Amino acid sequence: MMPDREPRSAAEIIESAFEDRVRDLFKVFAEAVYTGEPEAASTARFRRGLESAKRVRAMALAAANELEGG
Repeated sequence: MMPDREPRSAAEIIESAFEDRVRDLFKVFAEAVYTGEPEAASTARFRRGLESAKRVRAMALAAANELEGG
C-alpha cells in the first residue's frame, strides 16, 4: 500500500515538467552530435530549445502563482 502523500503543487509539477523537457533536449542534442550533425547547428538548436523551455517555465509559474493568490 502506498503511503498517503500531499498533492503536488502546480509549481512542483511545472518544475518537474521542465526537468523532463531539459532531459529530452539533452538527449536530442547528444544524439545529433553522436550522429555527426554539425556541432554549431546542434548547439544552436539546443540553446533555442533551452531558452524557450525556461521562458515557458517562467510564464507557467507566474500563471500558477496568480491562480493561487500569490
